[in-house]
Amino acid sequence: MNLYVRFFDYEALVPTEEAVIDFLATIPQIRMESISEKKLHKYVEGDSAYPFKGKVDDRNYFIVIKTEANTLEEFLVAQQEINQHPVGSTKKQSGEMPMSRENMLAIEREGWYEAGLVFKRAMPGNENRKFQYVDTPFRVRLKAKSGLHCYTRIVEHLKARPEVDPRSQYPSVKGKNFHFRFLEE
Repeated sequence: MNLYVRFFDYEALVPTEEAVIDFLATIPQIRMESISEKKLHKYVEGDSAYPFKGKVDDRNYFIVIKTEANTLEEFLVAQQEINQHPVGSTKKQSGEMPMSRENMLAIEREGWYEAGLVFKRAMPGNENRKFQYVDTPFRVRLKAKSGLHCYTRIVEHLKARPEVDPRSQYPSVKGKNFHFRFLEE
């Protein structure tokens, strides 16, 4: 087993946890006293298959991944293949990749849809009249021409409602906080 270690643009494939520490020591932005060698040792010796996220400072982390790859290039090629064919994705029988989210949104199919989103609703706070943002789910069945049209109609409806503050924030149409499903024509 080897260890892939990365901090922003710095990356290496090393054989031991001592080599991880040595590699991190060569990076000027990392203060070695902030690195928990005990946590790194526990990760390397443990059974966890998930990446290890080591804290460098308040906002920056390095990652370590256990791998069977023997070279950095071999590891990067394997990761690229995993990213192109994620778990749970299915190929169509013709050998084509599944349709992208952008293409699914654009397909024109007029009829009834079930759609929903989770938006950040601005709510007045208790003190100093500051606002706080609360995740608020919204689901609806509506008539639309496409997934994109569903999204547009939902956002327009929410913006027009008097009880929804105009400072509320809406998710990206391509993000995981918006979903839709075609029901019938």
